[in-house]
Amino acid sequence: MASKYRWTDTQGRQTVKEIVRKLIPQWPNGLYSYQEDIILRVLDGQDVLCCVSTGGGKSAMFAVPIIVLREMIQNPHLYPSLPTRAKPVGIVITPTKGLAWNIVYELEKLSVPAFAYCHETVTDARKNKRDLVKIIRECNTYRVICVDPEHLHDKAWRSITASDTFRANAVYGCLDEVHLVNEWGASFRPLFKRVGAFFRGSLPSTISVMGLSATLQPGAPTDSICKSLGFSGNDFYLLRLSNERPNTQFIMEALVNGVGSTEFPQLLPYLNSGRKGIIHCVAIDDLFRVYMYLWNSLPEGLHRLRRIRTYHSIRTSDYNKETIRLLEDDPMCQVVIATIAFANGVHAPSLLDSYSIGIPDPDALKQQGGRAGRRLDIPARAFAFYQPSMLLDAIKQLDILQALLLTEQTCYVAVWNRIYQNPPLSTTTLNCIAAKRPLPCSLCAKRANITLSFPSPPLPDHIVLPPFTPPAGTQPIVLSASDKKLQLKKKERELASAELAEFGNKLRLAEQRRSANIHRPKSSYFPVSISTLILDKFLSIDSVQCLSDLVQPWIFARTQSFTLYDVILDLQATIRSDRETARLKNNAKQSNKSKSRRKSKKKKKVADSSESEDMEEVEVEESEVEHETTSSGDDEGRRRSSPVPPPAKRTRRSTVLDDVTNQAAGSRRQTTADKTKITSAAISATYRPAYRTTATSRRNRG
Repeated sequence: MASKYRWTDTQGRQTVKEIVRKLIPQWPNGLYSYQEDIILRVLDGQDVLCCVSTGGGKSAMFAVPIIVLREMIQNPHLYPSLPTRAKPVGIVITPTKGLAWNIVYELEKLSVPAFAYCHETVTDARKNKRDLVKIIRECNTYRVICVDPEHLHDKAWRSITASDTFRANAVYGCLDEVHLVNEWGASFRPLFKRVGAFFRGSLPSTISVMGLSATLQPGAPTDSICKSLGFSGNDFYLLRLSNERPNTQFIMEALVNGVGSTEFPQLLPYLNSGRKGIIHCVAIDDLFRVYMYLWNSLPEGLHRLRRIRTYHSIRTSDYNKETIRLLEDDPMCQVVIATIAFANGVHAPSLLDSYSIGIPDPDALKQQGGRAGRRLDIPARAFAFYQPSMLLDAIKQLDILQALLLTEQTCYVAVWNRIYQNPPLSTTTLNCIAAKRPLPCSLCAKRANITLSFPSPPLPDHIVLPPFTPPAGTQPIVLSASDKKLQLKKKERELASAELAEFGNKLRLAEQRRSANIHRPKSSYFPVSISTLILDKFLSIDSVQCLSDLVQPWIFARTQSFTLYDVILDLQATIRSDRETARLKNNAKQSNKSKSRRKSKKKKKVADSSESEDMEEVEVEESEVEHETTSSGDDEGRRRSSPVPPPAKRTRRSTVLDDVTNQAAGSRRQTTADKTKITSAAISATYRPAYRTTATSRRNRG
């Protein structure tokens, strides 16, 4: 029988409110108005794209529809005639196993049976001879199935989605963290791009297709998601709310030692506050270096195993789930160091501080900061530690949004709001002081001279957290002149780094065949941190014992130190030989320059003496001419056939400088005293012709 009402009608809205009030007492205030709007549209089979802040209650949008429909089937006489399903089931596509397990954990709190379909659970089912395909297809056991994009294209899921029972009871297909379609679908995990095709081609057209995200930027990113999921025109409902977190202060600090360092002293003052925090690292190698630094910063004892934990994809699902549980239940569990596996959607309400080592893209940074401050009544902090060199890169080649954040000088929160176009822009783009935000960002707090207090929740009386202190030997060392000679130059360091990397690859290929190393991550065979230690002391390593002491934390130090030392010796010999060759070349070059300078000085001295002799000869000739002119008399001058006398004899060849200045190169400028020596007779003598004339010949004969 056809339903009398639609869920978006008044009767449907009232029914949802009543069921939520009845079955979810932990939500005394019920649903937010925007949650109601989304849930009603999902129940009516409308497509939805929802963008709200982290911690904004997105998970309720795929939990409540199942709760409502199940209650409608169990007690149909209590509710009006509305569209329903006999065995309602939903599909949630998750980017990580951690998020899938987290959703299952949260749904179980609401009495919604859910299942994380991943490698571990599939393998476990096969070992126990459980037919997962049949269980899911019959829709009797699980109400929500969480699955990754890669498994959707297995033969098992083609069988599931072809089942009439499953198709008749499917309520929605949801893609959580939908912004990752753009970020990961391009190259890292291309099957993210095919999730929309799966929804449209493998599921009934009557179901709702949902996309949920806290960091989907407006404009081209949103258009790309709509195209991927098949949203167009007015056929889907778009909800975009502000993703600003009023209870979280955003702080940016420049790293003193860099992301690739083995020391992170800037973390210690904040961690000593005792507040629970999550430290986000870009790669597992960074994670291990931060972990070892914090481990060595605590006093020895088993308490370190409880105080610090790691969360990443190489850890087993059971270990990662236990980490989330300990964050909530164990007051001694204070710090979790994690990769991106934690950042996308994993919920831990006890986290108060978030630390990002390095600046990823703005979406990832916003997600990382959103892990803290889930309890809106407690002030939280989101730290972003960046390398100073990134400021220069921001001008050259970084993503424009990343550059905007790094170069901001007024208000970080205003930048975030401009990036995501958080409404109303007339208010959200104001600085923290003008907008009267309760927790101003670090820029606004510094400018307004505001000091904020972030107390830690009280601990049980029997719990004492030892403070973090910088490990011994981590203080900066001033190098002497002799020590500087032992430091590698840039090109030498690049050469040595490449050779050490090649050694690491050979070591991995040799050791990974051993059964003990089957699951060992690639970067742990010869970590970058060990390579850095060697490069910093490269020319100082003069024995196997010295090398062994230096690389003591390395897991292969005992078995591979001799082989590594041989590699280092060869490189040291090459570097020293190159330095000696360069020194000899430089000495020869300097010697040639000295010889050239001496030759130049000698030539100049000879030229100056020659010019002096020429000048004396000219003066003698001029005086002879003057004497000859005076004795000849005026009559002799009148008998000349030419007014131009022959020039005086010149023995010096003119130079280029003479043609330009009429002055010999190297000679001094004539002074007034010099000019007085040149008489009128000398001047007239210079007008004689340079050849013998008839008049001159007769005069000479007479």
